[in-house]
Order: sequence, then C-alpha cells, then structure tokens
Amino acid sequence: MSSLPEDAFVRARELATGKASWVPVPPRSAATVLLLRETESGLQTYMMKRAQTMAFAASAYVFPGGRLDPEDLVQGSQLDAAEIDFSALAERLSTDESQARGLLMCAVRELEEEAGVVVDPRSLVVIDHWVTPEWEALRYDVRFFIAYLPNGQDPQPRGTEAVEARWLSPSDAIREADAGEILLMAPTRAALEHVLEHSHIADLIAAAHARDIVPRMDRLQVHDDGSTSFAIVHDRTGEVLTNDRPTPPVETNNSA
Repeated sequence: MSSLPEDAFVRARELATGKASWVPVPPRSAATVLLLRETESGLQTYMMKRAQTMAFAASAYVFPGGRLDPEDLVQGSQLDAAEIDFSALAERLSTDESQARGLLMCAVRELEEEAGVVVDPRSLVVIDHWVTPEWEALRYDVRFFIAYLPNGQDPQPRGTEAVEARWLSPSDAIREADAGEILLMAPTRAALEHVLEHSHIADLIAAAHARDIVPRMDRLQVHDDGSTSFAIVHDRTGEVLTNDRPTPPVETNNSA
C-alpha cells in the first residue's frame, strides 16, 4: 500500500500502466550545494528548512539551491576552459557544455543568494544527480555539488524561502528524519548518505570524483499480480538501478 497522497499515487500508477492521458511536466534544470565543514566529530553540512508555504519541498530540510536562470548561462560562458574540463563535466552532468557551465554558476549564485557564502566555481564537485518523479506537478533536474566552507565566511539564511538554518552531521539529519522530527526529500537523504561514509572533505571529494554520476529518478512499478513497489531508474534510459525503493515523500505542496 503506497503512502503517497492518493492523487500522486493515481498519477504514478497511470504512468506505470501506460494509461495516462496526460504528459509529465518537463523538469527544469537546477543545482544545489552541500556546503561542508570539518569538525572533531566529522563532516557537517549546512541545511535550511523551507517555509511551509513553498510550492516545492515545503517544510523540508534542504541544501541551498535553485533552478538554472538564463543569466547563469551567460556567466558560465565566461568561465576559463583552461581551468575546467567542460567536456568531461558535461558528460558527468548528463548535459551539454553550455549548460554544464551554467549549472556551475547557478550553484554559486544560489549559495550566495540563500546563505551569503561565495565559492569559486572551480571548487565545486558533483556528487549526485536526481530528477523529480514524473507524477509531480513541479519537476526539477537537479545536480548536487559539494563545496567546502571558505575561511572567514559564516552562512546565514537570506530571503523568504527558509525559516531556519543549521549545521547538521549527516547521521543527525538522518536520525531526526527517521524519528519524524524533520522532513528530508529522497534525493537529499541520498546525498547525506554519501557524505556519511566519510569524515574528511578530501576523502569525500576523491570518492565523488570516482563515482559514476547518472540522473536518478523514483518510479512506481506495477507487477503482474497487481502489487506495486518503487524503484530508482535512470532518467534518460529508464534502466532500473535499484529495486524495492522506500516510498519517496511527495515534493509538491498542492496547498501552496
């Protein structure tokens, strides 16, 4: 029995059975940043709780980020190709070189706008890539980057999207989510699980460089006996990457 809201489950089932009379909303390209710092007890990441009124990921704990803007593409075009292998980066981001450049600048801009922290785009390392499920009314094609907190900078929430912000270890964030104390979207939790495996930023960066980054998406499966389960699929090819996936939290706030 799915714990998705009934309307979302109906939409997911229609897609899974080929009975949908509608087409999924195209996802918007976006970037988010796991801003990290080292402590005596391990790595911590800066997380923000989104306002309950937000249309997407309402009340969830998230990393600073947002959708790709046209100006990001302009700014990205000015990045020095001698310092970054944009061909390799584009392949890892499952996009073209122009958008790969833009996504770096999107990540930098969003981090500054939402947390007041400025990082060098060359310091960003991609760690994951998720696409919002097809049954959602708002969808994003999100690249997750990691960045180390620069010396002398102190992140503070800006704007109206976040109602609070704090540093959390991945283990604490996951523990609080399991206890029902905070809400984590499935991609956010997955990114935290990657960080959880490492105590030092250098080790995490090395592991991120070695990871096979593919666009992952949750999808409902309907089996021959009528039962259902969730899987993680490759967004571009549909290949099943992981079976028996826990039911993901709904991301769109229909009451906003």
